[in-house]
Amino acid sequence: MGYKITMLGAGNMGSVLAAKFSQKNDVCVYLNEVESQYQFKKDIEVFCEDEKKSYFGKIKKITTNIEEAIRYAEIIVITYPAFLFSKYAELIIPHLTEGQHLLFVPGSGGAELQFKKAVDKGVTISGLQRVHSVARLEERGVLVRESGIRKELNIASIPVSFNDEAAKIVSDLYSLPVTKLDNYLNVTLVNSNPILHTSRLYSIFKDYPEKIKQFDYIPLFYEEWSIETSKLLISMDCELFKLFKRLGHFGLPVNQIKSLLEHYESTNEIEMTNKIRSINSLKGLKTPSIKIKNKFIPDLESRYFTADFPYGLDILLSFCEFFSINCEHLKMVSDWYRTITKSKLVFSVQGFFDNEKEFIEYYKK
Repeated sequence: MGYKITMLGAGNMGSVLAAKFSQKNDVCVYLNEVESQYQFKKDIEVFCEDEKKSYFGKIKKITTNIEEAIRYAEIIVITYPAFLFSKYAELIIPHLTEGQHLLFVPGSGGAELQFKKAVDKGVTISGLQRVHSVARLEERGVLVRESGIRKELNIASIPVSFNDEAAKIVSDLYSLPVTKLDNYLNVTLVNSNPILHTSRLYSIFKDYPEKIKQFDYIPLFYEEWSIETSKLLISMDCELFKLFKRLGHFGLPVNQIKSLLEHYESTNEIEMTNKIRSINSLKGLKTPSIKIKNKFIPDLESRYFTADFPYGLDILLSFCEFFSINCEHLKMVSDWYRTITKSKLVFSVQGFFDNEKEFIEYYKK
């Protein structure tokens, strides 16, 4: 029956994929300490809002033993947020064997760097440029909803020679067409949540450091998207494309990432704002905040903060700095996060490569 798959991550997306992949494959779900507190059913229900119907997973194995989970699998699908990559790299790499495959959903967040030692063991790595849908847990371990399903997926692998097989595997798993990307940089540098979420949070809360300001009203994250945010987002996106141009000079084309204006079918900040506000699958999503009496402050423990700044925006900024690209707006937003959290950088490309030559060799591998 298909592939033997282990899911690392049983949150929103992990639950959807566990059910989806188990339709044709043997699926093992690994539960960490937090997830294991809940009663996970082997017949997880997914309600597809696009089609207004449910389907059920038939999970073969559920385990809290990481060694057992890894040993079980031909394909290990990792849906954990990027801030857990370092932890799980240490946990699973000792148990990986040559010929196994790691699939990151999505593949950004520095996954291919945190798991670089796995490649040295003969393990292949692939990452999706974006997730296939929006997933929201209704009841953990029991019911999850999905919507906004994409019509196709984009994938890249290390080594690049594995791209053909990876595309076939992922197409089989998702029952969707898959486009192969030129190199993994077209995944790790994707201009999605790391600048989408961070530009929005900065625009809403940028005055927060001043005397720990509290807010009378917090707009919905997408449905009340602002023109100010769109302007900042476009500027950050343009700075990222300076890096893409530089990488192209080294024979590493990053030309399979669309500008956000193109992605949102817009020509300016007003059109972009209207487009983002109109996306049905994103309506109703609240901005991460904490209510104190009748006032609000940002929820700094939300993944929009804990993942998208240190393991999203700062990773993009680190690539830019490695290649001496000036990024005024990316740095401004990153510095703001450092100020309000009093935190330090946790990721640097320089921690993985001594020079540009090593960098280029790895991504051309």
